[in-house]
Parts: sequence; C-alpha cells; structure tokens
Amino acid sequence: MTIDTHNIDMSKTVDLGDGRIGVHVGTMSSIEVAPIMEVARKNGGHILYAATSIEQQLEGILMLYFMGPFIKHDDRRQVFEMEILQSSSMSYSAKKELVLKIVSDNNLLDGEVKNQLQTQLKKIMEWRNAFAHGKMQYDNIAGCFIKHYSGRQQKLDLNDGYWEKVEQNFKECNASLKEVLDKLVCRAQ
Repeated sequence: MTIDTHNIDMSKTVDLGDGRIGVHVGTMSSIEVAPIMEVARKNGGHILYAATSIEQQLEGILMLYFMGPFIKHDDRRQVFEMEILQSSSMSYSAKKELVLKIVSDNNLLDGEVKNQLQTQLKKIMEWRNAFAHGKMQYDNIAGCFIKHYSGRQQKLDLNDGYWEKVEQNFKECNASLKEVLDKLVCRAQ
C-alpha cells in the first residue's frame, strides 16, 4: 500500500498507549487487487510455458543439426538428446548461443531477422527468469509489477503494453525458429 504522508487526516488518531498514537490510513482492498494479481500470475505461467516451448525448439534445431533427421532408433541420438540437450548442464543460454552460431555460420536467416532473433531469445530468457525467480507485487499507484535481479535489481511493469510486447516477441521468435528448422530440414534431404 502506498501512503501519502502529506495528506494524512490527523483528526482520526487513536491512542495506542505509552505516548504513541495511530492514524487510520484506510484499508487495502484485496477484492480489487486479487483479480489483477491472478491475471498477472496466470500470464506469468504462460510466459514460463512459452519459454519452455522455445527451448524445445532450440533443442530440435540442435538435434537436427548435430544428429541429422530421425530415420530409426539410434542409441547415440538418444544419449545426445537425454544426456546433453535436456541435461541441466546445458542451459537455455548455452542452447541459445549455439543455435545463433549455427544460424550465423550457415546463413539460415537474413541479417535483420537474425539480429531480431538474438534479441528475442535474450528477452525470453530474461522474462522467464523474472517470473521464475522474481517477486510479483502490486502498488495502488504503479499497478502490478515484478521485481527481479538480472545483473542488477530490475522492475517490469505488468501493464497491457508489456503483455502485448511479450506476445509479439514470442510469435516472431517462434516464426524465426521454425524458418531455421525448415531450412535445416531442406538441407538434410
């Protein structure tokens, strides 16, 4: 709750004893805040799910690039997928950098689209980390936001503009990764 200390009605004081007084500053209505926070939490869940889907696309690109198309069961392919791609030792960041290197070295996307993909993947990683590790809060003036640490303390205002930017970023990123995968499939045939 944000309190404007310059506009407190001192006529509504209460004696707390021991020379202390209390001032009624109003009430915080969870009836108004709860639905807003619930929508933000649900949207945060969508971000986590969508980020996982993007990470799976990165894994698919890496699998195709390093192991070729699936033809039949191959123990080496299964070990690569389970013990490398899906292991905790290969982070989203590492997959992102490796895919970007493959895209660049093989000219799989035009310059501007390639640069946008790099930016999009970085934003997705930041948003995922913010919702996975940050603290969602509500301020009656600023609205709903999430505080998180990414190199320094940061704050994301969870307003309509933010959600629209997130949705657009995920759609464009998804389309670019699909284009990369399609080009790799064509080259593998």
